[in-house]
Amino acid sequence: MKRSTRFQQRSLFAIGGLGLLIGVAFVLVQFRATLIFTVFLYYASRPIYRKLESVSTPSYFSEYSLPYRRQILAVTTISVFLLPFLLLFTYTLALVVPAVQQFIGQNDLASGYLSAIQSADSGGLPEPIAGLQISDLLDMSPEEIVTILNAPSVRTWIEQTLGTLISSIGVFADVGIQAFLLLSGTYYLLTDGPRLSRWLFDHFDESGVVESYAIAVDDELSSILFGNILNALVTGIIGIVVFSAYNSISPAAVQVPFAPLVGALTGAGSLIPVVGMKIVYFPVGAILTVGAVASGQATAIGYVLLFLILAFVVVDTIPDFLIRPYVSGNRTHVGLLMFAYILGPIVFGAYGIFLGPILLVLVAQFFRTVAPYVATGEPPDQSKLYEY
Repeated sequence: MKRSTRFQQRSLFAIGGLGLLIGVAFVLVQFRATLIFTVFLYYASRPIYRKLESVSTPSYFSEYSLPYRRQILAVTTISVFLLPFLLLFTYTLALVVPAVQQFIGQNDLASGYLSAIQSADSGGLPEPIAGLQISDLLDMSPEEIVTILNAPSVRTWIEQTLGTLISSIGVFADVGIQAFLLLSGTYYLLTDGPRLSRWLFDHFDESGVVESYAIAVDDELSSILFGNILNALVTGIIGIVVFSAYNSISPAAVQVPFAPLVGALTGAGSLIPVVGMKIVYFPVGAILTVGAVASGQATAIGYVLLFLILAFVVVDTIPDFLIRPYVSGNRTHVGLLMFAYILGPIVFGAYGIFLGPILLVLVAQFFRTVAPYVATGEPPDQSKLYEY
């Protein structure tokens, strides 16, 4: 009887724990895009953090700041590297989005929002209050002010203006919350991530299988997220700057069409194996050549050659030369990785560019490290985890 009661208690605790896990999973799903992007930022900033950690000895810190060494290094990494990168990435989006809207012929996507803001101009004010000054309002009686405010056109204008302000506040609040979650999540992963994983391995992984799996996944994600995707983002930003600068000095006949969009596509093209971003700027070069010949200008061909040189040297070669040495992972098949980059955004949306490769790595390393243990019952040999 006592054993039965104890079993019932354990079952209730298990059900309660399962309910808690479901609740936590429900909350995390609501912020899935933010969490996925936080993982990317962690892997993108971790090499910088570790580099600072290796060059900063305890002598750099006072006896009061030494216990907070990890926190100081994490804040330095986020301030010096992560925040400028996020600001540059946001500015890049501000350039790319209008180019995409222009490309697909939807230049008026934000016209409703802009018209609501522009209605604050005196020309957009309703008739009862158009041209009124503050001094005029002060000279009015309360009854006259109430009469003006009760006018249908004024009430409609007030409702639209308040709706626009409330929407703007909601947008800025949401952006602020997301930014706080991104930065704080990256901070805690940098400072406490290794200790948390070590605690989990020591208490819940007697066989060592989970640790082997986590090490393999971590190493490959570090390669993919820091190497490949960061290379694509940096290349896209450089492409936008270079192509926009080229357009500022080149004749109209040989200007790059939708330069910010082409620059962003160049960065995305770097994810494609073998051909890389040449799949983008070679066709653009061909289009510019046709435009140069059609224009009949003798110097136009020179500008096309300048475009190809800038694309090959500044956009293609230099970022690849600087970032590729950090890419050490080749265990994930490049063909599968390419499909993960393509299918991820299609299935999951914008954050799928990160989630697709993460899921691929999780599945591939599961079959590499955990599946043999399930089949044979023998823990994986750590020395053979990274053999090709």
